[in-house]
Amino acid sequence: MESSFDKQQMSEWLKEVLPNALEECKVPKREDEVIIVYEVNRLFDWVKINRLKRNYPNSIIVPIVTEHLTYSTGIAIELVLPALLIKPLQKSKFLRIVKKLYTSYQDKKASTLTMLELSQQVSQHHTSPFREAFLKRLIRGEIDNEQEIIQSASFLSTNCIPNIVFLIQGYIDSDAIPHDASSNITNVFRQHFANKAPLSFLHFERYLLLLMRIPTEYNSFKHWTVGESCLLEVIETLKKDYCIHLFMGVGGVFQDAMHVKESYSQARKARRKPPIDNIHIRYYEDLTKHVQLQKAIHYIEEHYDEQLTVRDVAKYISFSPTHFSRLFKKETGRNFVDYVAFTRLIKSLPFLRKYDYTVEKISSTCGFNTPNYYSLTFKKYVGISPTDYRNTTEILFK
Repeated sequence: MESSFDKQQMSEWLKEVLPNALEECKVPKREDEVIIVYEVNRLFDWVKINRLKRNYPNSIIVPIVTEHLTYSTGIAIELVLPALLIKPLQKSKFLRIVKKLYTSYQDKKASTLTMLELSQQVSQHHTSPFREAFLKRLIRGEIDNEQEIIQSASFLSTNCIPNIVFLIQGYIDSDAIPHDASSNITNVFRQHFANKAPLSFLHFERYLLLLMRIPTEYNSFKHWTVGESCLLEVIETLKKDYCIHLFMGVGGVFQDAMHVKESYSQARKARRKPPIDNIHIRYYEDLTKHVQLQKAIHYIEEHYDEQLTVRDVAKYISFSPTHFSRLFKKETGRNFVDYVAFTRLIKSLPFLRKYDYTVEKISSTCGFNTPNYYSLTFKKYVGISPTDYRNTTEILFK
């Protein structure tokens, strides 16, 4: 710690409550079991704390965060730390944490910081880090007990806990005026869904996740006509006013908060599949559950760069071509030729974004017969040519 006064103050407080239980250790060894108090004055100090965790695996790391960095305290949950303090230090909170750590040490039980304990240490104006950390853990499936859901009420009301997840990607037109796309997207969503459904947003990996709580009487977002209408308005508004084009996968509705991770997984799967009616939205519930057709679709995705025929794929799953064609259209919403073409189109997108390949090379690599057919297919579904798409700017949600 930088302040000698704070050090002295903590020492005096410790002597009051645990006079003979603790002693100061200047340079601990890797195998020692000690409490390391580290002051967080800069964001980079969290990196140093992570290093301390690795270098002293048997020790307890307690960060003391300066007031201007309280927005970053959610990192303590991410690092699975047992405690955290906020400056200016308060004697009662400091001693309560020390007693908790000492008791857990005596009982040889692991102690980790809970969301409730963390949120109680800072003002209500700085609860967003806890909300974000909680939602990320919810999406990852790291919350496995009702108690943590209950504790989240201190920074996220029960009627705001999401029951459905949207995974969003997008791009900006090449001639658009530079702007903060992420902020514009979240603002337009909030405007259109105001007083209709609570929303939360997460930058997760390279995607934007929209976490929503739709009315509990609906078990599908598609059945909530008001919500679906608002979603279409958001897509059109962003396209018209900001030259932003959104594409999203939509998961199922899960009323049990601990199963919301399934909605995220479903939204991710849906985003990778050809849409049915609207190129901007793909619902997981519309994906076929027919086991043999799932096998056929997997075969198409693995062999998209080869010449594929109805007869070949039907034979692969032991169906007659006629029965396969009829069932495929019924289950996927597209005929076989369209579905294969759209799958190839999806596979071509990374080549347009990441590589300096010619359109001719990309069309050949992805299984299209001719560059012209590839360009026509691309424009038919996306609305612009492959070259124009390459000139757009992908929105990276970081």
